[in-house]
Amino acid sequence: MAAAAAGDIREYRISNRYLGFALIAGISGALTWGEGSMAERSLFAAGFMIRLITVVILGFPIYRRGMIGAGDVKMAALFTAWLGVRDGLKALTIGFMLGAVLALLKMLRQGSMVKRFLYLSAYIRHSFQSRMMEIYYDPSRDGREAVIPLGACFFVGAAAAEIWQRQWEEAHGRGGVASTGRVRQRREENQKCSRRSKDGKNNGGV
Repeated sequence: MAAAAAGDIREYRISNRYLGFALIAGISGALTWGEGSMAERSLFAAGFMIRLITVVILGFPIYRRGMIGAGDVKMAALFTAWLGVRDGLKALTIGFMLGAVLALLKMLRQGSMVKRFLYLSAYIRHSFQSRMMEIYYDPSRDGREAVIPLGACFFVGAAAAEIWQRQWEEAHGRGGVASTGRVRQRREENQKCSRRSKDGKNNGGV
């Protein structure tokens, strides 16, 4: 993921190769290095995939409107799958906040703040009037001047969320059981996902 973030900073592109490695590592790690029986590790891997697919589905409409890149959606999904829902949301929130700061600094440096806000207000007004969500950003039309490495921001957010969690656990005398607690949390999330899936199948069969 660090290599993917570095590529995003250099070229504003996130390689699917690095994301594929992270996906394979996540699934194989859940099955091979996870705690508990094989059934529990399989449940953990299933939860990993459920979280990943859910974030991709939620992020796809935003990507389709040109507000976020496809690689950014994939990185957000992988971090949420890796960290779990709670820590994943922390990571994405920090990432979006960092991205907003970078965008603001970039607009100030380029002297394009008024232009960008006028464009945003016109886009919102047109969307309400036409009741259609058109593409907000098109590289061929708008260039690269407004682009920020959001995937790299997510990476920093994930690192910050992990450090924050460890410091909180150490401050509360739980440093020795940090990894165990995190595994337990994700196991509970996976069990909830599994129960919802079973309930959906049972309701569909009635």
